[in-house]
Amino acid sequence: MQTIELNESHKNDILEFCKSCQELGYKNNDSLSSMKYDWCLENGGVWYGSFLQDKLISVSGVHDFPEIGSNAVRVLFRGAQVFNPYRGLTKYHMNSIPFRDHLPLAIEKFSEKQLYITSNVTHDASGKMNMIHQVMQKLRSHGILTLTVESMELFYTEQSVWRVNKDTYLNVRSKVT
Repeated sequence: MQTIELNESHKNDILEFCKSCQELGYKNNDSLSSMKYDWCLENGGVWYGSFLQDKLISVSGVHDFPEIGSNAVRVLFRGAQVFNPYRGLTKYHMNSIPFRDHLPLAIEKFSEKQLYITSNVTHDASGKMNMIHQVMQKLRSHGILTLTVESMELFYTEQSVWRVNKDTYLNVRSKVT
């Protein structure tokens, strides 16, 4: 598997990814519009993608996060995967492609920034978002995340905001084979 920063040359791959998301019922990723693809780029953002055998199987975005502060970026924005090559469960969420493979790239690229992840508190557009909120709570117990804001409205949705403790994350990530 190869994980890279996506660019305009990957647009067809991203559109194919959106079709796969449509089939899986992932409403936040079923079109460029629902992904807020252009909006993310217009707001200081980038997109990361993971390819397996030349097929885009996971994406996530990073964008400026002025609601939290001038030195803040939101990572794993609209993160999704349509196939998971990682088998089994892990207490550190390293079976998630965006968390395992995209986050280190964001930490490197935005090294001078504070990184934040959001999770939906109540609204679940895909049937998986409430589970992600629970995962974030478990990652907090391991010191990987710190709950910054318990509930705030973003894009008309109540979300929790979690700061990534980069050193702790990178230490745990370094032990993944």
